[in-house]
Amino acid sequence: MSLYSHPGAGWSIRHWRRDDYPQIEVIFRECLAAFPWRGSARDEVLRLRQALSANIAFVAEEKSAGVVGFLTLEQGKAYVPHVFVDGDWRFCGVGSGLLQVARNFVGRPLKLDVDIQNAAAIEAYTALGWREQAKVGRGSREQVRLVGP
Repeated sequence: MSLYSHPGAGWSIRHWRRDDYPQIEVIFRECLAAFPWRGSARDEVLRLRQALSANIAFVAEEKSAGVVGFLTLEQGKAYVPHVFVDGDWRFCGVGSGLLQVARNFVGRPLKLDVDIQNAAAIEAYTALGWREQAKVGRGSREQVRLVGP
């Protein structure tokens, strides 16, 4: 069942299923390649698997492309540990759609952390009305905690 769709772009958002995992991991690994400061992809993939098994997750899917983005959500905290979009589908509203579905699901503003080195993401979230709440972590793992509109 579609929770949200973008008819013009052809994608829709639904709850994730276990058979989505291979496509989710491909997107995740491709995105991680752009973040060399993150360290071991193996450790990051383990954290992703834990988040998928312990939390709610949504995928954006396009009929011919399959899964084009995903988001994991810690419902009780309204916290988003992961939101990643396939490079070919960025700037098509996929990330915003995933965040809107998650916000509607919890019924209050979301929180997420962005690596301090990821200036483009921080700028994009700020343009969408997110605001900085705090700095978290330290050293190469320093992040900015953002709160959504």
